[in-house]
This record gives sequence, C-alpha cells and structure tokens, in this order.
Amino acid sequence: GFGLDQFVPLHQPLPYTVRFENPESASGHVAEIRIVSQLDDDLDERSFRLGDLRMGDITVTIPEDLGAFTGDFDFTSQLGFVLRVNAGVDVESRTATWLLQAIDPDTGELLQDRTRGLLPPDDSSQRGEGFAAYTIKPYQDRPTGTELAAQARVVFNTAPPKDTQQIRHVLDAVAPSTEVSVTPLTGSPGNLEVRW
Repeated sequence: GFGLDQFVPLHQPLPYTVRFENPESASGHVAEIRIVSQLDDDLDERSFRLGDLRMGDITVTIPEDLGAFTGDFDFTSQLGFVLRVNAGVDVESRTATWLLQAIDPDTGELLQDRTRGLLPPDDSSQRGEGFAAYTIKPYQDRPTGTELAAQARVVFNTAPPKDTQQIRHVLDAVAPSTEVSVTPLTGSPGNLEVRW
C-alpha cells in the first residue's frame, strides 16, 4: 500500500504473500504445510488467483490465471520425496487453502522421516523459509476508505497452528486529480508564479 494509510487501487489485482519458516530450533524437517486464509468480505473471492510457491530450495511456478491447482512434482532422486500441491479457494466459505505435502514414493503416504521433507530447520541460508503467493481484486463497487484486512494460519505437520500478522489496507477508488493555478507576479511583466 501507499502512504501511512496503505492505500491500494480499486481496479488492480492486489498481491499477497504468506511467508512461513521452520524455526532453527525445530527438531526436524516439515513434511506437511497447511495454510488457511479467510478472505476479507470486501474482496471478490471469484477473482482469487494463485501465485508461485517456495519451500526452502523448492520453487513451484503455478500456471497463470488459476483459482485452484493440484499437482505432484517428483523430487525422488534429488530429495527423496514427491511434492504434492493442492491449493485454491472455496468460493462458498470464502477460504483460500494450500496443502503442501512431502509424499514417500515407496508408500504413497506422508513422509515420516524427520531428516528430510519440505522445510529443514532454518539457518542463515534461509533454507527453512518459504511462501505462498496469490492475487485478488476488491469488489468494484466498494468506496474509497473501505478497509481491507488479510491474515493467514499456518500449520506444520501436527504442530499447533501459527497465525501471521494481520495486514490492513485502505481502498482508493478514485483516480488522483491535480489543480494548477497561475498568477502574474506584480511589477514583473512576463513572470508568473505557478502553484499546485
């Protein structure tokens, strides 16, 4: 957003990123990441579009203009698991969700080995950090001054959920305008004072 009020435009998709990290003090890798975000009532759930994902060294580029995506990515030879991605928005409940899982290629089940997975404990190289991105538009009939809020809940494996900080923006539905006035300076023909 722009300025102290964090103004955002009405007619543009607004970019959001949910960031998460497996703390350095963690006892092992994360095999499952679940992200849930309740969409603000002033955001158009049907305009929700998925963005890219990153988990440590793994980056997943989601095809453009999708509100939902499911796919498996085989990292068996490099990392010893298959990455399963299920992400999208439920338009009835207005809830965006991501379920990211490291699947054991031998069993087809969630990986149980704490020495490998989607996110190792974090370190100075940021290998234990990741994000999920999306865009969404406000409803087009919302007036200037409408407040928008966003927050997400992130769950690693079966650990207690962690909530992100809530961010707030203010909708700017009117294009900016400028006024210019020209006044002749007294006693100086040909010189003008310009103010805006």
